[in-house]
Amino acid sequence: MRPLVIAHRGDSAHRPENTLAAFMGALEVGAAIVELDVQLTADGHVVVLHDPTLDRTTTGHGDVRRKTLAEVRAASAGYRERFGSAHSGERVPTLTEALALLRERARVMIEIKTDSVTEDEASGIEARTIAEVRRLGMADDAAIISFDHRALRRCREQAPEITRGHLFVRVGVGDVLEAARDAGCGIVMPHKGMLNDELASRVRAAGHTLATWVVDEPEELRVLARFGLAGVGSNRPGVLLQAIEDGLLDDVPDPAVV
Repeated sequence: MRPLVIAHRGDSAHRPENTLAAFMGALEVGAAIVELDVQLTADGHVVVLHDPTLDRTTTGHGDVRRKTLAEVRAASAGYRERFGSAHSGERVPTLTEALALLRERARVMIEIKTDSVTEDEASGIEARTIAEVRRLGMADDAAIISFDHRALRRCREQAPEITRGHLFVRVGVGDVLEAARDAGCGIVMPHKGMLNDELASRVRAAGHTLATWVVDEPEELRVLARFGLAGVGSNRPGVLLQAIEDGLLDDVPDPAVV
């Protein structure tokens, strides 16, 4: 079984994460799925950013949830600490911009960050994310994922047609299955450190698709492939895709016959 390689925040090992440059890089190396993170600005715009603050990856400072879109866009998203001035012209993209770039070129996994989940069901980050996915006609090519169970339940209620994926870290197998069932998640995404035979077997038996993250080294992918992964998030999607093409997993047995 060959897992699909999910470009984690785009081709983020080589270009600033969660930027249009990183997403274009993912397309260039042949990634069929691109993962990105979303936060909500003070004036209600869904932007593509992992952290609740601008400090780590941009030249800006402070909580994105307390800033307007214009204030967020004033900063360079070139991740100067890692990439110097090479991508200084990059800006934090809106979800609309990211989806427009990826539309009809790759499927998209949109992670709703817990930081931006509020009590506002009608116009919170879930509703706004769903609205953008639908507006661009991408309901069949997008999945909404999150660690936040409340957010996923809202997505189930508001957009049952959009695939959902539940992220987990340091949670028991029973809790994983119950949470995925309750939120109607077709995809179960435990951290790679949680993977074991029992978890993989029970997830498959429950009818869920199993994926994990972040795997950057081909040999680690080869070890984890025994769990029957359908997808694996990577900061180096091109490296994994090339290794798979070169036969990395050709002799790894299907878990169903082990």
